[in-house]
Amino acid sequence: MTSRGRPRRNGRLSRLDWLEAGQAILCENGIAGLKLAALTRRLRVSTGSFYHHFADFEAFLNALAEHFTADQVRDTLRQASDGDADPLTRMRRLRRISVRTRMFQLDSAMRIWAATDARAAATMRTAERIVLDFLTQAFRDLGYAGSEAALRARLLLSANVARIEVASPPAGKRFFKQALELLTRDAPKARSARHVEASRRKGARFARDFSLRSA
Repeated sequence: MTSRGRPRRNGRLSRLDWLEAGQAILCENGIAGLKLAALTRRLRVSTGSFYHHFADFEAFLNALAEHFTADQVRDTLRQASDGDADPLTRMRRLRRISVRTRMFQLDSAMRIWAATDARAAATMRTAERIVLDFLTQAFRDLGYAGSEAALRARLLLSANVARIEVASPPAGKRFFKQALELLTRDAPKARSARHVEASRRKGARFARDFSLRSA
């Protein structure tokens, strides 16, 4: 079994198995606890499989940093964008998926690593750019102008990666919901949609009342 309990293919560890085990240790013990011995203990194997996939431990760390941006962040955003989802739904999905897959926890661990490691820092810059592009587009789709959409995207991302006392899932969920509501309550397209709906209801009431008076 892998670090996540998935059966090994043909009884052998894949490159992805090693990367997932590395991320699990990074989340649990930080970069200081991420050693080859810890990896082999977790996967219950010798080092032979490791060196089949990686030239040395530095090559593994390079791959670990790259894996976060290249695969996981983009895949999370693809899932959040599935179907013909409206912009608010896309942002809410991003939060739900990030909690379900422990992406928030991994993001926090990666940021701590990035404080002392150039490759992790480069990865986090790329990850932030990708996520900010996603959020900015969502705010643009809500009717905000480009510069304002970008600012709101930065505020939402900053609020949700800040290391403040919202670490528990329920508190974090409430915080995200409140931040998103604050940043979208005056959305031009949302206001327009509300105006159209209010006008429709007003027209329906007028038609109903007129029908009753005519009866």
